[in-house]
Amino acid sequence: MLAALVLAAFVFLYPQVRDRLPETLRFERSSAAQSSSQLSPSEFDQIDSYFTPDRLGSFAGEPATKTNASVEVVALECWYYGVAGARGAYQICFENGKLSTKARFGQ
Repeated sequence: MLAALVLAAFVFLYPQVRDRLPETLRFERSSAAQSSSQLSPSEFDQIDSYFTPDRLGSFAGEPATKTNASVEVVALECWYYGVAGARGAYQICFENGKLSTKARFGQ
């Protein structure tokens, strides 16, 4: 019950305070002109340890490719996006649903 109340308060209040948040707490796409499966360097920099697969999907949309693997008790999920305005790819990996690594390839 408390969780539902907190969620309802967040859904109601977030749109009202979003514009007042410091720049580092805002999660917005940089350019409507970039492909939906690309990230800009500044968007990639915003992805931090608080991101989960759901949060990344809400923030960045569907990646160009996803991979999943499970080894013993470790579930690995990696998402791949193109680099907006450049060649290369970003890899963002989750271990058991928590961000574990992020890297840029083809700089």
